[in-house]
Amino acid sequence: MHTKRINNAGRLVIPKEILDIFQLHEGDQVDITHNERQIVIEPHRQRYVCAVTGKVADEAIRIGEAWISKEGLKQIVQYMSSE
Repeated sequence: MHTKRINNAGRLVIPKEILDIFQLHEGDQVDITHNERQIVIEPHRQRYVCAVTGKVADEAIRIGEAWISKEGLKQIVQYMSSE
């Protein structure tokens, strides 16, 4: 465990040892969330909301203004095949 002090600007330093474990480097982004008891800091993973399924996906392609996941594409192909 590492105990760190938050500075007057609200910043804290993540120890290099932890940055190395998660392969984080200067300029990388992290996601910060919380629950009732914890602040959670995770490496940022791009996530998309599929315009077809409405589900969050780690991978998607952009068609016009919409993001479509692989599952969404399968549904589109299935729909088009049944016509």
